[in-house]
Amino acid sequence: MNVAHAIHEFPHAPLERWAPAFPSGRIDAIYLHWTAGDYASVYTSYHYCVALDGENPVVVSTHDLRANMRDVYATDLPYAAHTYRRNSYAAGIAVAGMRGASPSDFGAFPLTTALVDGLCAVAARIASAYGLPVDGEHVRTHAEAALLDGYYGVHADDERWDIALLAPQARALEPRDAIETGAALRERIARRLIEIRAQDIV
Repeated sequence: MNVAHAIHEFPHAPLERWAPAFPSGRIDAIYLHWTAGDYASVYTSYHYCVALDGENPVVVSTHDLRANMRDVYATDLPYAAHTYRRNSYAAGIAVAGMRGASPSDFGAFPLTTALVDGLCAVAARIASAYGLPVDGEHVRTHAEAALLDGYYGVHADDERWDIALLAPQARALEPRDAIETGAALRERIARRLIEIRAQDIV
């Protein structure tokens, strides 16, 4: 069961002052999610949640990244279970929000530009730290993984569509939504990665 927690139960920092010290080890992939909760609740299924502390975006460290730097299915040790059967050597990041959302109505806690920008910034930092290319093999949304693995959609409890859309659409969800949104997010992450590398050179 994925239990909601308050931001202040975990290490956290405002997005603009977040200065992570990533552990050494192997990370091969990053998966992008939303929490399906409110803006201030975070979950240990992910390593990092981008949430709101009042009006301010914060990055919350909800699970030790080292727990997933192994074949997580080889033992019974705990890990961040963010993406079905894809958690080994994989980082999970989630933007807080989207509780009760549907493709046509994002509800009371819709995605915001600030939160999605924060998600992309965290993903870029992880990609930089572990030398990951920002491509469709190494950086994916949960929706893209679900599309590949046969559980993409909104009609059953075990189906997933995060993050297949960045804004509501007045039509049925389609596979192309996951593909196009994943590409758009990778473009934003790649731009952030260029900024990070430029800052590191200075």
